[in-house]
Amino acid sequence: MPIRIVLAAFVSILGVAAYGSAPGLAAPNDKGPVMAASYAPDHSSPAGDSGVNATPTPKPSTDQPRTIRDFFMILPEKYFVLEGCVHETDKDCKKAKLDYLKTFTEVEDTTNGYFKGGCDGAQSCLEMTIFKRPDGTYLVAVATESEMIIDQYFLDYKGGHWNDVAAQMIPRYSRKNIYELPRTGTTVKVFAKKVTDKGPDYEIAEKGVKLYDLVWKDGKFSIRK
Repeated sequence: MPIRIVLAAFVSILGVAAYGSAPGLAAPNDKGPVMAASYAPDHSSPAGDSGVNATPTPKPSTDQPRTIRDFFMILPEKYFVLEGCVHETDKDCKKAKLDYLKTFTEVEDTTNGYFKGGCDGAQSCLEMTIFKRPDGTYLVAVATESEMIIDQYFLDYKGGHWNDVAAQMIPRYSRKNIYELPRTGTTVKVFAKKVTDKGPDYEIAEKGVKLYDLVWKDGKFSIRK
């Protein structure tokens, strides 16, 4: 009888220890939503580049998108045209967007808030990344490319409305620059745009000399040379 009592106590102690070691939540970052540590792969940015908040951020409103896919699914056609969208039967191009994800997704990194999709024929390529603000909202960076024609946007989404805030959010913003969007970390590399061909309604360009970095911290960008 004493042996049985000792064994039962030992098993009980093990159970308490195992329960106390359950994984917690990953620390919030400035690129995407918080995910459970047991499911989220480690894509930590280098020191000085992650912009990790030291204190918990306020919870965003329930209608605020939180993942890179959330933002893609509500991205207006003004910023990314889906050639397969039939507007009469496909409200907000939701079916066309799901088809694009299925066909063209190259990278969908939910942890780091990054997406890259390919292109074919008339369909443009797409690159997106999100930057988290201290209040829980996001700045959405979008880049599209078709036949070497590059369009880039820095967008704010609030109350169901999208606004291009590049001039307000990007120091020294210029359409003569190319902004390389990061998959990991929060630093945007800025290059001069090298125009290789230009016509009345088009401009073909590629990256030229690197100018500087844009570093995201505390909800805003600053220049680092």
